[in-house]
Amino acid sequence: MGLKSFLRGFVMASFATLLAVGAANAETVRVATEASYPPYSQTEPDGSITGFEIDLGNAVCKQLNVTCEWVKQDFDGIIAGLLAKKYDVIFSSMAITDERKKTVDFSIAYYGETYHFVGARGIDVTISKEGLMGKTIGVGAGGVNEQYIEAMYGDVATIRGYPTPDERNADLVSGRIDLGFSTSLVILDFLKTEQGQKFQLVGPSIVHKKMLGAGVGAVFRKGYDELRERFNKAIREVYADGTFDDIAAKFFPPEDNVTVRGDSLW
Repeated sequence: MGLKSFLRGFVMASFATLLAVGAANAETVRVATEASYPPYSQTEPDGSITGFEIDLGNAVCKQLNVTCEWVKQDFDGIIAGLLAKKYDVIFSSMAITDERKKTVDFSIAYYGETYHFVGARGIDVTISKEGLMGKTIGVGAGGVNEQYIEAMYGDVATIRGYPTPDERNADLVSGRIDLGFSTSLVILDFLKTEQGQKFQLVGPSIVHKKMLGAGVGAVFRKGYDELRERFNKAIREVYADGTFDDIAAKFFPPEDNVTVRGDSLW
């Protein structure tokens, strides 16, 4: 073999190796989820993760021609894990807020949601500072719902943060808290359980764009604009081809009317 042929073969082999490595790196995107926030995400007895956001995230990754590798992470440490490069993206019902934008970047909203209080059937309370004075309210620890309740009622009520909805619901059932506060869909999911039959929605549904967020978005480290824009394009595509509606129909009964389409927030 001549020197030119050898060099040509070596260069082509090296280039093919680089392409293969690049493709391998591009095949999988590590995606973080709390995996304890049904029906958005939950851990099954066999350890698998299911839920609306898992199906939607997989659909987005399919549009990107990559595979989602789901990583379980407690919500209160989920941004820290992203910044530490434990994963590439957060896809875990994180509301888009100006405060969070100081630290991370968001995709366009992939859905929006309303919020509700929940309490025992027949509870006599109005949703106001006067009505909630002396009450104990359970919220999701570290989420915008906790920030909202602290800002609105922290001076008149006791606020308790819980890592998961199940832990909050357990204290609601036991009477250790008077009210719970969360997304309307999560509350309705609890009301459908056997224990939830003794409880009801309290007050009107609540939307507060500034404090509760302008929808829910995927979360990225700052400077990862190319990946974020690819996700934006894929999110638009799953709306355009009807995939979002098909997935949402599996988890959100239309009569509940507690979710907001993400494309209405763009």
